[in-house]
Amino acid sequence: MPQIAGLTSQYIQVKRETTNNVTYGGDQGFFKEVSGSAEDERKRRLGCGIVAFCDLLLYLAEINPVYQIQEIKNHSDRILTESEYKACFNFVYGFLGGLPEKRNKGLSGFKLSRKFNRMAVAENWKLKAVWGWSGRKLFQRITRMLDQDIPVILCIPMMLFKKDKGKGAAFYKKEGKTYYRACTVSEHYVVVTEVFEENESIYLGISSWGEKYYVNWKEYEKLIHAHFLGTILGNILYIK
Repeated sequence: MPQIAGLTSQYIQVKRETTNNVTYGGDQGFFKEVSGSAEDERKRRLGCGIVAFCDLLLYLAEINPVYQIQEIKNHSDRILTESEYKACFNFVYGFLGGLPEKRNKGLSGFKLSRKFNRMAVAENWKLKAVWGWSGRKLFQRITRMLDQDIPVILCIPMMLFKKDKGKGAAFYKKEGKTYYRACTVSEHYVVVTEVFEENESIYLGISSWGEKYYVNWKEYEKLIHAHFLGTILGNILYIK
């Protein structure tokens, strides 16, 4: 399984309270039965972008002390409890402006880029983010970020037209060298942690819902070019 690009350190891990299983990244499902409040329900349903942003900050803090902001510096480079992860999530939730009740929508990629740049300036990081729009540059940018040991926030695009409802990106699980489709997903943020080639196909290794999945790159590339605004809605938070 030749790796094309990938993160060099252990990705974010959280021990689930109910099973003691260790996750691969954060999971907005931690808010499933916290308080039963409408706000916690929004976090569970719409919080994938906040999870992705939170995981990005935790990983950056893990690899370089320069990126250890006060609110999360004690939460990096170890297995977190659900409570510890939710504290990080809630900090990021507040920083990003929350999830307004009336909109019933998650966060836009453009907002993620603005907020990241605000934090980078405040913390004197030599990093800058833009939300991508080019499908032609997407693969190169993903591998470039991973080569720099930066997790890649990728948005699986929403399907804007009724005729496309139910379509999306196939998420695969793996048994041995065999990949099987686990689900089909749209309008959802994930974090890309590696790119590799296997069985004459290129795959993105991703974190979503605290699990590791795989996305076939050619299938994803076809998806974003086949749907209206797909290369914008299905792009990445490009950090350089």
